[in-house]
Amino acid sequence: MKKKLVSLLMAMTMALSFSVSVYAADKPKPATRGEIVTTLSAAADAYQSGSNNKAVIHGNGDGNLRENEPVKKVEALVMLSRAFGELPKPVGNDLRIGTFGAKFTDVPAWAKKDIDKLAEAGVLTGKPDGTLGVNDTITLAEFQTIINRVWALEGSHVNDDFYEAINKQWLNKSTIPAGEIMGGGFSELQKQNDDKITKIIDDLSGKPFTKGTKEQKLADFYATALDTENRNKQGIEPIQKYVKAIDEAKSLDELVQADLTLEKELGISTLFQFGIMSDAKNSSENALYFTGLSTGLDKNSFVNEDAKVKKAHIQHMTKMLMLTGEKEAAAQARAEKVYEMEKSLASVSLNPHEKGDVNKYYNPYTIEKFDDMHKEVDIKQALKSMKVDSADKVIVFDVKLAQKGAELLTEANLEALKAYSKVHLLSATGSLLSDGFRDAANEFATIYGVTGEKTDKEIAVAITTSTMSGYLEQMFIEKHFSPEAKKDVEQMVDQLIATYEKRIKALDWMSETTKTKAIKKLDTMMVKIGYPDKWDNTLDKVTIKTYGEGGSLFSNSFAVTKAYSDDQKALLGKPVDRAKWLTSVYTVNAFYNPLNNEITFPTGILQAPFYDTKAKPEANLGAIGMVIGHEISHAFDNKGSAYDEMGNAKNWWTDEDFKKFKQKNQELIEFYNGIEIVPGVLNDGLLTLSENVADLGGMAAALQVVSEMSKPDYKAFFESNAKLWKSTTTKEFAALLSKNDTHSANKVRVNRTVVNFQEFYDTYGIKPDDGMYVAPKDRVSIW
Repeated sequence: MKKKLVSLLMAMTMALSFSVSVYAADKPKPATRGEIVTTLSAAADAYQSGSNNKAVIHGNGDGNLRENEPVKKVEALVMLSRAFGELPKPVGNDLRIGTFGAKFTDVPAWAKKDIDKLAEAGVLTGKPDGTLGVNDTITLAEFQTIINRVWALEGSHVNDDFYEAINKQWLNKSTIPAGEIMGGGFSELQKQNDDKITKIIDDLSGKPFTKGTKEQKLADFYATALDTENRNKQGIEPIQKYVKAIDEAKSLDELVQADLTLEKELGISTLFQFGIMSDAKNSSENALYFTGLSTGLDKNSFVNEDAKVKKAHIQHMTKMLMLTGEKEAAAQARAEKVYEMEKSLASVSLNPHEKGDVNKYYNPYTIEKFDDMHKEVDIKQALKSMKVDSADKVIVFDVKLAQKGAELLTEANLEALKAYSKVHLLSATGSLLSDGFRDAANEFATIYGVTGEKTDKEIAVAITTSTMSGYLEQMFIEKHFSPEAKKDVEQMVDQLIATYEKRIKALDWMSETTKTKAIKKLDTMMVKIGYPDKWDNTLDKVTIKTYGEGGSLFSNSFAVTKAYSDDQKALLGKPVDRAKWLTSVYTVNAFYNPLNNEITFPTGILQAPFYDTKAKPEANLGAIGMVIGHEISHAFDNKGSAYDEMGNAKNWWTDEDFKKFKQKNQELIEFYNGIEIVPGVLNDGLLTLSENVADLGGMAAALQVVSEMSKPDYKAFFESNAKLWKSTTTKEFAALLSKNDTHSANKVRVNRTVVNFQEFYDTYGIKPDDGMYVAPKDRVSIW
């Protein structure tokens, strides 16, 4: 299910062959002129045949080429320009992610033509003062990074940049739809699913149905989502009483009571963020978790205090506050207070790579201890008001964040808390109110390169799809479910699990003791494909009304939110329903849930390009097969490996095996680290470790299945995989993802993974001088 854009932006919610390790202790030496020429003779030969070293390197005119002298940056760049000759004009994705418009102030006249050519190609980045640093030295690693950019721009040789070469035609024509943040294989398939859902909704729209039926609720909800006139006429009236209670709170207790009223009536809270899910140490029972106060930006944006993002965030909060009637100066002052409060919270919170680590997030507190943490708030009363007081403990996701939140929940901090509570109320409800809130959100999104806006109908369909999914899923399955796909994918899952078992048995670094337990976890894994056996009936309890009947988009939406919230609370302390699905059936994604040891493949992803009934088996294995292997591998990544076959956080490793496993993880961190995604933005090997383990393990398992076929078509396998991950986004959003997304950039997921398999080298004739080449001793593997 697509998240609303601003939620995605707030929540955060490209591989080339050369990787620069951040762990290198010694500073690389500057490259010499001769080393640059040698590098270029291999790197550029396929792009401008017939070029010779004399045409690349010029000396003083006396025959002295000074090959042993350290090269100046400008000399290296000019030689690169000469070696590659004419470059393609950037279009599509290259135009989107390149660096353009720089007018370097220190380029000598003799080099200007070549430097201008590279600048126009988008492959050069300068210094903050507007210079290129022409007289600086350059290392071979730095030079290789620029070569990588040129290879990507050319995109014509699989040997140098496999992802670009396979996807170049699509990348050059790629666009990002208005109001969206990215495009690609996932996005295109999601658009197809959205179109099918839109057709279902359109077929219901405007027709009379019996009250209480699925059809009536869907049709009337959509009618309120589409009714911008009445929504704008209401303005903030739907939340006016909550805003008033916050504004008029004279004490911390009054503010807390205002928030608890909000939670009681709407199912949302700005001051107390609790959730209910499986107890990580007793996965058969539901437990109470506390996530702490939230922030409007990711941790990195606060810690590094990105000036542009800070300004946009404060402006966004200011505009929301002004929509409630506040004067601009007062609203801005309050927004700045909220920013500082959020910054103090973000600065102590877990880093993105730590959030899925059970050793970090599983912190059980007794109710007494949790209450003692909050010196000026009666937590027991709050838990009772929220109807979660039956819990015997609270599992704190982020201890330092919780402690900082408790520290801020004081009488002395009342004014900042009131501003914070109001802003977060507006953030949670603004998309359901007047267009002013949507306009403010769209303006904020521009800092991540988003252009254009979605139509009212697209927004209405998106809100209906996410809110009323319990009914739409059933209709989607009735019309678009493929039994053939389900059966075929079930067979692929069985085959890949069996293959994974063979691979575990063949491991040379794991003892038989640990292998036995790993295989037990594999054999116990629950598989969910297509759709759930039993549909959720929460929406049956909800009454949906049109504006004419006294309803609204706001009231309908929060009637649903409240119903789901109440259902979740009723599960507290009860046995976990392991058959329950945690995602919608039309989601274009797949999942592993470590607390249930389960893999899920919704109907939404069982379509081309992930699965195609008309494709060769090798092509399907390169796409959905690799995805299946990827999800299986999550059971054995650095995070999933902490849970046993029942989903309990429990160590099943011998000490020696776990030591070897950690060492292999460290090798992966370094292997995927420091690779440039877009100019100046690098992949983080630690942040993306779990997903890289899954990609590597998934490809290894799927590729083994292919290798056991008669006359396997490896080309179909590898190219299907590369096409699966085709994507484009803005460079601003790519930078945000690089600090927050546990997945490597899609290009990394292709190029940096395939190079670890000999079949790739044999299929494409990859040689040591090629960009995609990694020496056998430097390749990595785990599963």
